[in-house]
Amino acid sequence: MKILQLKIRNFKPFSNLTLPEGDAELPDGLILIRGPNSTGKSSLFEAVLWGLWGADAVDLTNDELINFRSTSCQVVLTFQVAGTQYKIDRSYDPANGMAVVLFANRESAWKRIADKSKSVSSKLDEILSLELRQALSTLLVRQGEVAVIANATPSVLRDLLVKVYDIDLLHQMSGHLESLEKDIDSKVRSRELEYIRPEQLQKQIEECQNRITRFETGLDVKKKEIISTEKILQDLPDTDVLKKIHELTSYIESLQREVGVKREGLEADLALAGVVDASSKILNARLEALEKGRKRIEGERKAAKGKLQLIDQEIGLISGTQIDLESKIATLTSAGADDIIECPTCAKPLSPEDRKKLVAEYRSTIDEGLTRRKRIEQEKKDLIAASDDFDDQLNRMSKSEDAVKRVSQGQKRVDQAKEKVVKAEAEFSTLLKKFGIKSAETLLKKYKMDTVLDLQKKVISLEATLKALRKETKETEENIQREHDTISELKGKQTDMIRIGAEIAGLESMNEHAKYVRRRLVSGFVTDYVFQKRLLGIIRGATNPYVKSFTNGQYSAIDLEPTPAKGRSGPGLILRIWDERDQAWKKTSQLSYGDRTAISLALRMGISRTMSSIRPLKDSPVVTPRVRSVFLDEPLGGLDKMRREAVVRNLMNDQSFEQILLITHTDVQGWEELPVIDVMKDGASSLAVLNM
Repeated sequence: MKILQLKIRNFKPFSNLTLPEGDAELPDGLILIRGPNSTGKSSLFEAVLWGLWGADAVDLTNDELINFRSTSCQVVLTFQVAGTQYKIDRSYDPANGMAVVLFANRESAWKRIADKSKSVSSKLDEILSLELRQALSTLLVRQGEVAVIANATPSVLRDLLVKVYDIDLLHQMSGHLESLEKDIDSKVRSRELEYIRPEQLQKQIEECQNRITRFETGLDVKKKEIISTEKILQDLPDTDVLKKIHELTSYIESLQREVGVKREGLEADLALAGVVDASSKILNARLEALEKGRKRIEGERKAAKGKLQLIDQEIGLISGTQIDLESKIATLTSAGADDIIECPTCAKPLSPEDRKKLVAEYRSTIDEGLTRRKRIEQEKKDLIAASDDFDDQLNRMSKSEDAVKRVSQGQKRVDQAKEKVVKAEAEFSTLLKKFGIKSAETLLKKYKMDTVLDLQKKVISLEATLKALRKETKETEENIQREHDTISELKGKQTDMIRIGAEIAGLESMNEHAKYVRRRLVSGFVTDYVFQKRLLGIIRGATNPYVKSFTNGQYSAIDLEPTPAKGRSGPGLILRIWDERDQAWKKTSQLSYGDRTAISLALRMGISRTMSSIRPLKDSPVVTPRVRSVFLDEPLGGLDKMRREAVVRNLMNDQSFEQILLITHTDVQGWEELPVIDVMKDGASSLAVLNM
């Protein structure tokens, strides 16, 4: 596969990039990609990988690939495989998702050959003759991967080669065994969650048996208490009988109190009525006498009120006369001796002697009026007192009349209350006879109780005790049955746990066998057959030329020596290098960092080179992969100037690949002879330009 042209829109740091510009195509052979750090050199590789295979080919989500100033991204990649040109157009925006179309150039025109993610992926597998995982191992040497190989332990190196060569049959076997182990582990964990040691269940059974013993002991005590309480209750009257006796006794007592209250009311009315008997003759005679007395007193009260009225008139007249005379006296006495004053009554002129005589007469009349007034005012007081006494007498008579009227009804109420008492006492006597009880006093004396209510409470208490004992007995019997059921269940569990324990032991044994097969047999087969008899020779042959040229002839050959498994580590591969100067085989740990980096890069190039033709297993499909390109992401960082020049010079002349894209930010002599893609910052975006 050869990359012809790359168009990028809003992908990571690139806003709008066509590489190379116009209708030009990327050349064959080695192409250097250079530029400062963080300008987007590795993003060019990610754009190619994403364009071909989508997000599965990069360690980022689709959303993370969109330029921060945009809402969508697009990559259009034109490439050539086995003489046929293809173009893939992949775009993504969060609203509409992924869109991808694959074209083929046929008869100078682009023909759509697939337009869905799944169909495009299948078509690419067919065009490249290998799947994504294999393609990435062939096409891309990631940043830091060379350092991983240089420092790999034997088991890590072996696993790396297994992964790179994707030995599907063995992967499937190992994966199947691993799945089997996980499944067994899951089953064991599930069984262990259910599992209870039979000894623990036996202990629970014994605890149940102990509880049954305690329950049975308590049950015997309760049954004896029930028998004793039943005997006591058999000798005692029934609760309902005692309840009726208590109710009737209380009722009779309340009726007797009612008779007493009504009799007291009747006696009070008799006293107020002024009679000693409630017979109708006496009551009627008393009413007639009260009526006559009332009429007499009312007449006397009326006469007294008439006298009071006359007295009030006379007092008024005396007061008026007194006022008039005092006015006249004032007039007569106010004038001088020589003044002529007319008589206030007849208007005749009066001499001083006449005036004195007339004043004396007026004063005498006033004195007589005052004397008369005092006398009649005393009479008035006597009449008022007599009138009040008449009112009191009338009030008492009214009350006596009301009392006389109440006496008849009061006597009826007393008689009715007495009838109720007699009736209740008869009912009480009948009840006692019915149940063979002589009297309430005899009953109370027999059981040493003060009241029927106390006896009733005792019976109720005994009945409640008996009920509680019977309930507790039933609950105890249920507890005993429940414990027996639990014992049966626990014994059944014991049988199940013995079976589950045997099943767990069998699963654990199976798991050990599966692990042995996976770790020893399958992994051993990879080492013994695949690596020793098939791959190692091919890898050595493809890697040695790179080793020699990358190290300027100091190292000429490598060897991969299988190692047995040790402890928890599986079998591995030891990388050894032939040193021409010292004429000795050396391990990578004996080399300098720069030498290890050069050797590791040589091994990685050899691996990529073998991927185009290798068949690790006899049954591997006879299909030649068509990815004869390689992307090298910063592999020269650990090399000195001389080693870098040797690597670049060798890659320039390498005919094993149609195209090699090498990212580097280190200086290499002879740049002028190579096509270079310069990557640089342009404001917030990045640019890439092909310089031939």
